[in-house]
Amino acid sequence: MARLGTGTSLTVGPADLGPMVARVTAISSEWSLRQTSFQQRSWTLLTMLSKGRSCQYPPVRVAAPETEVTGTANDEREDYTPLLDIQGFADTVVAPEPASLIPESGPAAALRSPHPRAVTSGETRRLDLVFTDVDLTPSLNAVDIRDRWLRPYLLPPFGRDEIPKAYHPFTLQYISIILKTYPRYMLKDGGFPPIIHHTQVNPNRMPQALANCYSLVRMWEQAAPGSETMVMGTVEGEMERLASETTSQHDYDLLCFFQAYLVYTILMYFSPLGNVSAVTDKTMMTLMELAFRTAQNGLFCTAEITHTRPNWESWIVVSAKRRAIYTMYLLSSVYNSDRGLPNFVADEMKGVYVPESRVLWEATDRGVWEKEYDRHLLEWEDGMLEISELWRSAETGSTERRERIGKWVRGVDEFDMMLFAVCAHIHGC
Repeated sequence: MARLGTGTSLTVGPADLGPMVARVTAISSEWSLRQTSFQQRSWTLLTMLSKGRSCQYPPVRVAAPETEVTGTANDEREDYTPLLDIQGFADTVVAPEPASLIPESGPAAALRSPHPRAVTSGETRRLDLVFTDVDLTPSLNAVDIRDRWLRPYLLPPFGRDEIPKAYHPFTLQYISIILKTYPRYMLKDGGFPPIIHHTQVNPNRMPQALANCYSLVRMWEQAAPGSETMVMGTVEGEMERLASETTSQHDYDLLCFFQAYLVYTILMYFSPLGNVSAVTDKTMMTLMELAFRTAQNGLFCTAEITHTRPNWESWIVVSAKRRAIYTMYLLSSVYNSDRGLPNFVADEMKGVYVPESRVLWEATDRGVWEKEYDRHLLEWEDGMLEISELWRSAETGSTERRERIGKWVRGVDEFDMMLFAVCAHIHGC
């Protein structure tokens, strides 16, 4: 339920998962009924049954080694779940291909199996990332991200003008086709959508929210005829768990919750089971609430504000946040347009940096990233490019503005280019 008023707030309560639990209990009544263990094993069973595979279950919690490949987490916070051994490898860990390795391209990449492959412990370098060690500057505008869903319905506050954002139908089609592909990146070994950094897809362990997301996306995309209701119920149950999670306040955990919920929303909206989208106004409200929870902790590294180099962990977290929030805004624009609701320029994001270069985003280790970031600082001595520089203003089309945009475009990846194309369609350049 939601309560709106002065100091607008939004609270999403946990939904009743009884029907889903009862349905799975009939299949596996001998398992433990402890909620976390039960749900994890149930989702695994359903996935394996749909593929005709046998199931081997490791312990629910695995003690973290002293040195993690990616982040670490306290037991009180988001669980970190090892990927499951579903192919019978005794001495290996089943995982998406380690993203810390240089990605393949060309004909070989097209022939890779869509199933997780076994990864031995010696195949990937240890990155020694600690995502509890992030240094961000809290955002004062995060509440406007949370309340954005209200803007089509309410007049703006006194003294504040709303700037309409008019989309051409072809631009909306362009956004829709691209967003639809994001969950499908997760079907391939080593695949991850551009809102998730490769270090988050840990070959040994990853946050429970993202591990569940990989499993449920594959279940959704490979659902057998007649199982649609069960699959939808399972995904919706996980979304409700993420929305009602209140025990974890660490920013990395909150980011993972938001990323997973965003992937589910995109999946349900653009690839509905039974051709009926399950995305509702409540879904979008909850999505913006989760964006608010992580945005309020900061959309800038403290070092970015002083034009110095942050630590890699801080940059990864804040960069993934910015990409995910920009994607949420694009999804919201499609959702509003499909319902005949107006869209407005997201002035609460004014001043936030655009996604940075491909070489920074795809850097395979700390040393490579630090060298590239030092070059990045020298290249952008006049200040990083802000998203608001891609919006229409008095400087649009000026030589100086076009030079800054051109410098950014020369180093972008596919996600950045998509973002630039949408802004250029709306605002010009």
